Amino acid sequence: MNKEKYWNPNVNDEIIGTFVEKIENVGEYKSTLYKIQNDDEIINVWGKKQLDSLMELVNIGDKIILRYVGTEKVNDYQMKKFELEIVNE
Repeated sequence: MNKEKYWNPNVNDEIIGTFVEKIENVGEYKSTLYKIQNDDEIINVWGKKQLDSLMELVNIGDKIILRYVGTEKVNDYQMKKFELEIVNE
């Protein structure tokens, strides 16, 4: 059975796993939730504006490396920044 957890990354944390599901319009803020399988657990990642645009390139079943690289000031708030690699063989 898969355990599920939510990703709350620190700078330079990364997930290596297989993208298994995208659920849209979740919760109070109608966010997107991405599910990434890593060994025997599923890591749930809440979408953010910049992350959502990166994830448009990914297909279900793709093996990915998702890295949190910190924040960048945009207008009056801090935007979380991510890097994404698709590492299909």
